Amino acid sequence: MTVNEMHLAVQQGVDKINSLQADLLLPEEIDIELNKNMFKFINLKYGKNNKYGKGFEESQKRVDDLRFLLTEAVLNATFKEQLSNKFYIDTVELPNDYMYLINHISKVLINNCNPIAFTLASVDESLSYFTFDLDFALKGNTGFINSLVMRTDVDDLTTANYLNQTIWELPTGLQFPQDIEVFRLSLIDPDNITAPGINIFWEQYGTLNLPGQFIVRVDTNTYPQFNWDASVTNTYTSTNLITSLVAVDTLNQIDTAVLDPVTGLEENLIVEGQYEADIFDDSRIATQSTGFLKSQNKFVQQDDIFTLLNDPFNTTKHTKPLSTIRANNIDVYTNDIFITESVKILYIREPAQISLSLGTDCELPNHTHQEIVDMTVSGILEGISDPRYRSHNAEVGKNE
Repeated sequence: MTVNEMHLAVQQGVDKINSLQADLLLPEEIDIELNKNMFKFINLKYGKNNKYGKGFEESQKRVDDLRFLLTEAVLNATFKEQLSNKFYIDTVELPNDYMYLINHISKVLINNCNPIAFTLASVDESLSYFTFDLDFALKGNTGFINSLVMRTDVDDLTTANYLNQTIWELPTGLQFPQDIEVFRLSLIDPDNITAPGINIFWEQYGTLNLPGQFIVRVDTNTYPQFNWDASVTNTYTSTNLITSLVAVDTLNQIDTAVLDPVTGLEENLIVEGQYEADIFDDSRIATQSTGFLKSQNKFVQQDDIFTLLNDPFNTTKHTKPLSTIRANNIDVYTNDIFITESVKILYIREPAQISLSLGTDCELPNHTHQEIVDMTVSGILEGISDPRYRSHNAEVGKNE
């Protein structure tokens, strides 16, 4: 089903024939209910709290229910800390769309079971950047912007040393709202970046972890006019104005936009430049020749890890590293004979939110859509205390 078809199915399921009892349901309210029940469906099918008590991949139906959400990612490991003369912790950061971990394998460096000497690779890279969300680039969900422009002063373009640099332009042929995901990908596509020294990332770069945000990296060697500190006067522009990123649109598209006196285009929202002193953690680099091995990690509870590390029969090994999970990280425990270079994870990701206004369909397989609609109808009937709730819920219980 498309999102339009799901909305129609919900309205048909809730409304009595020609009664218009539920005709006041707003599209946004139906979106909320559909998304709530989509996540409820995922949890039911991942765990065993369902009709047949079958968890993830324990039956063919369980395999097919969530297969579109299975995602692989290779995560580079960084050094967290040294526990003792023998034990170390390397860590990786989970993706922003992470939901449930299925399995994880470490790529470890070894030297014939001999202790490995290493150094810490300190990148020490600072970051001058902008951040903005998708709504910024969608003009408040009314359409696509035409370009992104980096400026020293959004009101004055007459000074020669000021920045007025277009860094990204909209590809041709995109239709709103059906091409929103294509548009999002176009923002991070290097082919659409029109200026040197600019990179655009989605949600993560270095230690920056910003769900739902684009990160625009600005090379200050290319753009020494970039300024993020209003207390400092930039030597190239002789002003302390903070550099801005402006989303530019065609004329008369946004009532609240400011008309550009030079280009005749309207300026949408504006975001200011920012700065981070150090955005990369240290990594361990072997200082001698090594081979590598891919080993499945063994997950351990936090209160057991130190007991197991000190148990010679259950301690961490290069063939089965011990690992724990905390916050947004997987920690891999190593001894002195191996180093974790990266961790490959297979996980269930969060699906995109169903949205009628944005034209975002349900990402789950098509055979699950009617089940999600049925769960949504039951929830709405219960909410409006409709006597059909009990009979409808009995029908939903037959779904599998």
